Amino acid sequence: MAKTEPAPDFASIFMDFGRDLKLPTPELEALVDRHRKNLAALDEAARKAGSGAGEILKRQRGMMQETLDEISTMAERLRQDSTPKSVMAAQSDFARKTFEATLRNTSEIAEMAQKSGLDTFKVLQDSMQQTLADLREIMTRPKS
Repeated sequence: MAKTEPAPDFASIFMDFGRDLKLPTPELEALVDRHRKNLAALDEAARKAGSGAGEILKRQRGMMQETLDEISTMAERLRQDSTPKSVMAAQSDFARKTFEATLRNTSEIAEMAQKSGLDTFKVLQDSMQQTLADLREIMTRPKS
């Protein structure tokens, strides 16, 4: 019975092809180190995103408390002076303040979310640029 050799895997074929063309071979340790740095950057980006989300939630809780305080103030004023005219004036004032606060709060939350997203993206962008620079250096480094 004839003995057959196993077919080479794709990575072996690719490495042999590169060797035949005399392409530079990357240093495995340098690639692994770069991969560790990429994972650290992903971890930092996740922490920044989580921190940004936490800040947004904290601010939204504050906004909700401000709204509840305003409702309590309005209810107290209505209890003290409950003529139809004062009730309508208080409701109108409350509606106006609520609308203004909603616009202001929405804008503030949007700015916070945008800043958090930009901070997170900056970490990933810097990591990607450093990865490209490191790979370029690894691939062109003379063999020792």
